[in-house]
Amino acid sequence: MKLGHLITSGTAAAVLVFFSGCANHLEDITKEIPENTREVMARQYILTPEKNTPDSSIFKVTLEQIENIRVTTYQVRKISAICTPYEGWRESYEFLAGVGLFPIAVFSNVFSVFTFGIFPFSWSSELTKYAFDGMNPFMNFESYSRTQEIPLNVERTQIDSYTENKRNPLKNEMLVIRAGDDVWRVKTNQRGEADIVLLSADPETSQRIDSRYLDIYLEKDNKKYKTVPISRRFLSRLTQANETILRYRAAPSAKGLAECVKKLESLSFEDVALQLEERELKAHPDFRREFEQAFE
Repeated sequence: MKLGHLITSGTAAAVLVFFSGCANHLEDITKEIPENTREVMARQYILTPEKNTPDSSIFKVTLEQIENIRVTTYQVRKISAICTPYEGWRESYEFLAGVGLFPIAVFSNVFSVFTFGIFPFSWSSELTKYAFDGMNPFMNFESYSRTQEIPLNVERTQIDSYTENKRNPLKNEMLVIRAGDDVWRVKTNQRGEADIVLLSADPETSQRIDSRYLDIYLEKDNKKYKTVPISRRFLSRLTQANETILRYRAAPSAKGLAECVKKLESLSFEDVALQLEERELKAHPDFRREFEQAFE
């Protein structure tokens, strides 16, 4: 029973030594570094039209997020201890090394005294330190090849504070366009830009606008971000262009296509005229000869 008790006690002591111990302090270091903190004070969405009022078939807008950010700059002084961390398994060889170094350390100290320091006392002290560190079961030899940094104190001194505005495009956001009773949606691209098509040769994308205002909403919060006025002259041009396109589509012909294209160009919708011309001549190749003769 006594032998078993001794074995158990010895095992427990070995485990205790293996898992407990303190780091071997090497030195304290001080670092001074600048540090910034950024705090968002306000965030808002801004919708910016390319022009104040529409004057062409496509009206471009840009959606951005603007953040007001408070930036505070600090000078940070960090004091840390550089230590060799304790690893119990290293004592399996460090203890024996310490025991072996101890008589050498004693002799070196005596030798330094009798040589009046010709054998430097600093060398003797270093040997003594290594001997005691090795024989201490709760501390490893110091080693700069394996270190850990333990923070001791951090001091922050504010040196500046200012506010900056950060603008980011809002990409892939859905905008809702309202023109009187007409409602349609467009999506912003990667640059936060969106094309609001007011007139198109394609009946699926063309809008019938009879309102003097375009109200633009952001779909995700259903909030109106812009009201764009439409001049009476431009609204009249849109109405005439729409009626011309609808009249042609009701009875497509080469002569009707030529008249429609001429009318659209006279209304300054050259891009829509070209779009309609290319689409219809591709769909009706037999229109081409008579269509081209109409422009001679």
